[in-house]
Amino acid sequence: MFPLFYRSMCIALLLGVVTISWPTSSVNAETKLTLVYPFPSFLVYTKNCIALAKKINQRGKGEVQIEVLPFNSIKMFQQAPAVSKGRVDLVCTPAAFYARAIPENEAISTASATPMQARASGGVKIIDGLHQKHFNMKYLGWTAGGGKFRIYMKKAPKFNAKGLPDFSGVKMRDNPIYGAFLRALKASTHNIPSTAAYGALEKGVIDASPWATNGLKGLKWDKFLRHAIEPDFYQTDIGWAMNLAKWNGLSAKAKKILQSTLIEQEKINTAQLTSLGVKEKAMLMKEGMKFYSVPNSKTYLKMAVDSAYSRVMGRLKKSGRDSSHMAKLRAAYQQ
Repeated sequence: MFPLFYRSMCIALLLGVVTISWPTSSVNAETKLTLVYPFPSFLVYTKNCIALAKKINQRGKGEVQIEVLPFNSIKMFQQAPAVSKGRVDLVCTPAAFYARAIPENEAISTASATPMQARASGGVKIIDGLHQKHFNMKYLGWTAGGGKFRIYMKKAPKFNAKGLPDFSGVKMRDNPIYGAFLRALKASTHNIPSTAAYGALEKGVIDASPWATNGLKGLKWDKFLRHAIEPDFYQTDIGWAMNLAKWNGLSAKAKKILQSTLIEQEKINTAQLTSLGVKEKAMLMKEGMKFYSVPNSKTYLKMAVDSAYSRVMGRLKKSGRDSSHMAKLRAAYQQ
């Protein structure tokens, strides 16, 4: 005889009152991603990172959503390694901040090309391949083209017989983006993060610093730095990178939303930062900041780029890595 349970099941099936269901896959479930960024929220670079995340969230409803983590939840120079290790999914940060892991990132920092030109000429593809091969990351793009850098000082600059800035006796703030250039100019540097620079200026620890052509007023450094050196050099190089395993695990639709929205934003942000730089310079001049032109500007700009590429080649050689792609990479980012 059948046990009571099986007899009951047979009767229920005959009467059509039992529905058998199997576990369903959550393949189409919305993917949650986390994003970190290095700078305070009042700076335009952070605002643009957050605005891009918001735009992706609007387009990615039901597919992919980004949670923007609080400022300083991970320290700025630890953010890219955290993404590489999978502690967080996305970072919106200067490529130079993790150039020790990917020396070729300095091609972005020193670029004269726009993000759109670099993408069209294959530069972004090379950078992405290097991220995937050497740092377990997917490089999505460069979202802060259009801004440049200049050196700001408390006192008026001096120029030497070669027509270049004379930084003897000047206490200069350093940064991974432009450190090689400052050393090529024989500057004595102090490696201080932007978040600590105001206090360093106030206490006299430093009396000069490069910074972008936009954002000095937001940081209030213009209270101390009243002189500026031109021509401007490099470009603001903030871009988006993602943990590679997390990227590979996204649906095709989610990947398309992320990548297409970011590419669209490259053009928008380049125009915006170019315009904001012009406006901020006009405001600084109106408020009494004095601008000085480097007499030998051609050599000055060449030193800016050559010093960075020399550092790249040195790092590649030290790590035993191939450098055959460097000529193509430089051509893509120097246009």
